Amino acid sequence: MNLSDNLNKAGSFTGKVFSDIGNLILLIVLNIIPIVNFIVLGYMAKIVRESPDEPPKLGDYGKLFVDGLLVLIALIIYAIIPSILLIAGVFMAGLGPFGISRFASPLALLAGGGLFIAGLILLFIFMIFGVMAIGNMIRSGMNFSKIFAFSENWELIKKVGLGNYLIWYIVIFIVALILGAIGSVIPWVGGAIAGVFVYLFVGKSLALLLDEVIGLPKLA
Repeated sequence: MNLSDNLNKAGSFTGKVFSDIGNLILLIVLNIIPIVNFIVLGYMAKIVRESPDEPPKLGDYGKLFVDGLLVLIALIIYAIIPSILLIAGVFMAGLGPFGISRFASPLALLAGGGLFIAGLILLFIFMIFGVMAIGNMIRSGMNFSKIFAFSENWELIKKVGLGNYLIWYIVIFIVALILGAIGSVIPWVGGAIAGVFVYLFVGKSLALLLDEVIGLPKLA
């Protein structure tokens, strides 16, 4: 896998969304609305599955919604254990919406911080496998059993090359983080806008990676 080529193609693909402003605005509006935004997650799955040359027009909303829901469930499965540690760390440290509680002790802060960091590390590790598992699920016609096909997903990672895959994963994580930080300037709406671009970029980049190890599914 040529990482530079992959990222350049994903970036070029993402930029093409501006050629259809109506489609872009609709994606953003859908992504703002809770639950309805599953459609946009399903749209990303469509990009991963079909690896189109440019962002497709929105349509078949029911299928996009169901696909998005399946992707979300898969993400939750891989993130649930790290998320428990993250939440436990926050509560143990006495953190809340208004900052650190004045009743929090230094020991509680230390223990909570340790749990939180452990959760982040676990989330990073779990999603190394989770991303490939979700990609495999999508390319297999949303076959949810692929989420648990650990040996098969590991073989796909080895086909990419563990080192290459980890570098790609870290770069994609950083790009998503940067776009998310930019979007956070405008609460909610900014996040929804940034989310659309993250889905486009990550979806196409993952699609290109899967093209090399799985290939495009045969259309009926």
